[in-house]
Amino acid sequence: MSNFRWSILSMLLLCAAGLTFAQTSQDTQAPAPENHAGHYTAESVDQHLRMLSEKLNLTDDQKAKLKPILQDNMEQIKAVRENSSFSEEQKHAKLKSIHDSMHDQINAMLTPKQQAKFKQIRQEQMAKH
Repeated sequence: MSNFRWSILSMLLLCAAGLTFAQTSQDTQAPAPENHAGHYTAESVDQHLRMLSEKLNLTDDQKAKLKPILQDNMEQIKAVRENSSFSEEQKHAKLKSIHDSMHDQINAMLTPKQQAKFKQIRQEQMAKH
């Protein structure tokens, strides 16, 4: 009977250790980066470019012109977010200005049909936020 108790106790300890380890590893995993407008990374610039390319059926020339616009937008947003001298209200206003400028630049390089689709995409994105 003594061996049986030790076996049960050992199994319970192993289960408890496994559950503890599983919980700890879940807690320490880094959260996935957001792909929300304004939180660009180099990867999200490429993802944004791919998404726009697919939805707007961009030509290779349009893609080549669009990527620097998205990268510049990413850098401007990063600079605003890291600038501690701006109040939250100032940051919000500056970020809106950056986004509006980017949308104007993108719109200028699109065909009328693409512009209509781009406007629809933007409206859908605004409805989500």
